[in-house]
Amino acid sequence: MKLGQATLLSFLVTAQAVAAQETINLETITVESGDTAGEGFFGPSIPQDTAGVTKTGETIMATPRSVSVITQEQITERGATSVEQALQYAPGVVAGQWGLDNRSDWSNIRGFAPSTYHDGLQSRFGYYNDTKPETFLLDSVAALKGPASALYGNGSVGGVVDTTSKIAGAPSDNIVQLQYGSHNRKQIGVDFSDTLSDGRLSYRVVGLWRDSDTQVDHTQDNSLAFAPSIAWRATDRTTVKLLFNYQKTETQPLIQFASAWGTLYDSPYGGRLPDSLFVGEPGFDKLNTEQTSITAMVEHDFENGWTLDARLRHHESESDYNHAWWAYDNFGNYRYNADGTINRSFYSAHNTLEDTVADVNLKGEWALNGVRMKTLLGASYTRGLYDSDYGYGEQIAPIDPYNPVYAGYPDIELTDYPASTLEEYGVYATNRATFGERLHLDLGLRWSHIETGETAGTFTDSTVNAEDDAWSKSFAILYEAPNGLSPYLSYAESFTQEVTGSDAEGNPFEPTEGRQWEVGVKYQMPGTRSIFTVAAFDLTKSNLAITDPENPTFQKQIGEANVKGLELGAKHDFGEVSVDFGFSWLDTENADGYRIATVPEKFGSLWVNYTPEALPGWRFGAGVRYVGAAWDGADAQKTPSYTLYDAMIGYQTERFDAAFTVRNLTDEYYVNSCGSGACYIGEGRTAALTLTTKF
Repeated sequence: MKLGQATLLSFLVTAQAVAAQETINLETITVESGDTAGEGFFGPSIPQDTAGVTKTGETIMATPRSVSVITQEQITERGATSVEQALQYAPGVVAGQWGLDNRSDWSNIRGFAPSTYHDGLQSRFGYYNDTKPETFLLDSVAALKGPASALYGNGSVGGVVDTTSKIAGAPSDNIVQLQYGSHNRKQIGVDFSDTLSDGRLSYRVVGLWRDSDTQVDHTQDNSLAFAPSIAWRATDRTTVKLLFNYQKTETQPLIQFASAWGTLYDSPYGGRLPDSLFVGEPGFDKLNTEQTSITAMVEHDFENGWTLDARLRHHESESDYNHAWWAYDNFGNYRYNADGTINRSFYSAHNTLEDTVADVNLKGEWALNGVRMKTLLGASYTRGLYDSDYGYGEQIAPIDPYNPVYAGYPDIELTDYPASTLEEYGVYATNRATFGERLHLDLGLRWSHIETGETAGTFTDSTVNAEDDAWSKSFAILYEAPNGLSPYLSYAESFTQEVTGSDAEGNPFEPTEGRQWEVGVKYQMPGTRSIFTVAAFDLTKSNLAITDPENPTFQKQIGEANVKGLELGAKHDFGEVSVDFGFSWLDTENADGYRIATVPEKFGSLWVNYTPEALPGWRFGAGVRYVGAAWDGADAQKTPSYTLYDAMIGYQTERFDAAFTVRNLTDEYYVNSCGSGACYIGEGRTAALTLTTKF
């Protein structure tokens, strides 16, 4: 289907139907933003705003895009211990497609890996050189789906995942949290804050310590995190916030790159492998990462309808990464040696990252000939320097994956490779024109300049390998009807500088480009916080480099990938029962004409909470996550669908909360995805008892 024309017709038909309903007289009920309806022990259970991911301050209902926000309340009640797990109940998002992998939080939005942001600033450059965010330190996780370069510049066609810190200046309770769970998981978290006597200075200290093993043999997941912050109300109109973050993690990669025979299929050497499989080497495998960052935020109200929001973060991190994995050989014998043993690849790396990111914007409201305007003017700057010095070593001896006798590991000498650099700056503007209080027209435009290269020293010594300028635009129309319906139509673009080199004629490669048409309807029942959404979209990524048919030793930028889809979402409170539902259908095609790798055609989730009035303080939760069959990017290897169940039982008073959560309740053995002869084992059953008290 072509949404460029069809969606416009659909929007006009829907808008006409909505207008026809406006003659119905409904009692007006005002929902105050500060009320406590829908509030849980840790905050809102049904989010109403976009958590800053759109920068404009609009509510979810007033945003003509698909946005999912996962609050601290939802993270806690579902037992999510990572951003990846928090996203597994979001429509349009497939998270954890690489199975057990502690190297990063993995997800796909509408078929593509999203750009990663933290507190509105880009937070990932390169690979395996930074810690993963700890969910206890987060206030929320938000996903903006589809191209977003009109706001963020260079970035994924899939969209943006933005995590928001707990920080001083926001209302919060003082809490201590104790947790004990599967794999001898022991964690303590502390979050306390206060305001000094004059009321102008407040502080908040959030910290975490964890000692834990994991599902995979001979591995751990230990972490120490400390995030103090202050908020200074310098004047009645100016607030300055400073956030310091330190985190140290000691873990292992977990991912094994196991053969399909032994995971997806029975192998001739012993059937299925256990989900605790470890083909690494004890004492060798590690992913030890340490990071520090400091973030400054300035907010100023000019008292004339305009406000300033300025953010700056400097971040440094490093990791020691050793990994022994199942070697990619012996494909003629299921990747096994003739005697059933396997070979292993040994890899060692020292990775570093240093980045400075800034974003400044002005938001203002004004009027022109009776039309209300809301304008956002901004500028941003990003500089990143990331380095990976690595080497490979020969194995000492093969091992039997069904009965491993570990043989030791080689000494590996690291090679000093040049560092990679990225620098981007840009300016952007958006404007919302509101006609008659209900019809909104949004326009957005951004110009970006980006350079990437290599350096043997500082960033200023770098060699420019690619340099590009790009314009990105967006526009949308949304109508807020008095009966709670909000139909909308939107268009957005993206660009990503991800391909370097030149074609057969010597022309340098351009950034890949993305464009998306989306049409949808949102509905909020008057007087409630419940939100229902339907969205259809047509998303294309172009300028992909594929083999030049006339010059096979070169590539040519003529490839396209396309995803068409439909997403449903519902968050509704029936009183004693509340539900959070999402389901997605995707029709994907990569540049070679096959289905996009690891992306299922159908997937969805349902979470139900039950708080019976007959049992004051008690609450019960149950969830189901369905992920349909996925392919390997060449339509050769299919990974079957799987369904997982989660559960929660809890009891709380005004100051105390106890929750017992279980993920993968039935301990289902499953494979997240397969490709290139390797499969990725999913997480088995995990349980945790979490005790939280306010003081």
